[in-house]
Amino acid sequence: MDNGSSEILRWDLPSRFRWLGIIDAALQEIGQEFEWAPELLNQISIAAIEAVSNAIEHGNRFDSEQRVRVELRVEDGRFIFSVSDSGPGFNRSRLTTVPPAPDDPAFFGARGRGIFIMREIMDAVRTHKDDEGRFVIELEKTLQSTERTGD
Repeated sequence: MDNGSSEILRWDLPSRFRWLGIIDAALQEIGQEFEWAPELLNQISIAAIEAVSNAIEHGNRFDSEQRVRVELRVEDGRFIFSVSDSGPGFNRSRLTTVPPAPDDPAFFGARGRGIFIMREIMDAVRTHKDDEGRFVIELEKTLQSTERTGD
């Protein structure tokens, strides 16, 4: 992978789960093109689909008139995935709260498990409001290319 390159894809989708397949298919193609390790591709796909699902369900409350905007960037050896919705967002303390252990019965009743999953998988999870007042969650992962350098 050329560390100086920048690749950007954008989608503006209705708030329907049926569009998640497009995101996953694009990630699979990108992962193959950049020769990402299967584990890395799986982690990125899980986190990205979780972020878009949350925007559809919690942000836009399944209102297909509301749009979910997705931007995917691969630049400088990093994968950056941004999702915006029309919802109010969530309390940013969720980005630092310690989650219940998966074997704790409270884990299954806890809201926001997706945030915990994204935090665990990705190198960084950030939130902010954009210039239009839309809630944005941004996921970042450092990429490890499978390209070989000389021996």
